[in-house]
Amino acid sequence: MFSDMPVIQQQTPWEMQKAVLFAIFVRELGARFGRFRLGYLWAILEPVAMVSVLCGVRVLFGNEDIEGLGFPVFFASGVLGYLLFQHIAIGALGAVEANQSLFNYQRVKPADTVLARALLEFVVFLATTAVMLLGLAWLGYIFHWRDTVLFFGTLGGLLMLSLGLGFALSVMGPLWQESKKIVPVLLRPMFFISGIFFSANSLPESWKFWAMINPLLHASELLRRAMFLEYTSEEGSLAYLWMWGLVSMFLGLCLYRVYRVKVVTSGSIR
Repeated sequence: MFSDMPVIQQQTPWEMQKAVLFAIFVRELGARFGRFRLGYLWAILEPVAMVSVLCGVRVLFGNEDIEGLGFPVFFASGVLGYLLFQHIAIGALGAVEANQSLFNYQRVKPADTVLARALLEFVVFLATTAVMLLGLAWLGYIFHWRDTVLFFGTLGGLLMLSLGLGFALSVMGPLWQESKKIVPVLLRPMFFISGIFFSANSLPESWKFWAMINPLLHASELLRRAMFLEYTSEEGSLAYLWMWGLVSMFLGLCLYRVYRVKVVTSGSIR
């Protein structure tokens, strides 16, 4: 009689992890876009609005190309990389509290919510990049793809940098509520110093050394060099970006490990 009973297959740890991430990914996708009338269009409207403002300002000072690229193409490539970093970091601040009810399930850990949000932002980045590049090509801007390996290598370094900060902020957000006000303010200046509307090659030598300490400037330069054959600047170091990414991941995971239990059982960092 027992031979007719269905056999429940035991999942491997990797299969369980994939199932958890996929479930949280779908949940985050609905929370991010499902409640708005325009839905998934919001993913493209934010970078388009930012690029449009930058283009409007640029037109006031002339419409020359920037390092071999039309200025809308230049701005778009900088904005997209910056938004990937910003959304992962800021999203991690509220990731644990937004999914608090899920921690009743033993399989779900706070880190899963951060990873799922980062995965969502990565998918949005790839889709938005494809749509914006096709749109710019349709508008008549000419560019040619250069190096896919460098593109994904740069994304790997940028993701590690963002995730490391995200893991640290994921425990800081619930345990120190003021961080939700302070961190966005601290990250805001990064918009102006990360190469979104200028190239590192255009900086005076006296400023360039200090500007190139910023790993996001390296990410912007490397993304443009990977994406566009026409881009003439040779600034940016992939090794430097990955060094920052590895250090960020190490410190972020250390902080997460210290507070990973308290973050779901206590409302204070003390």
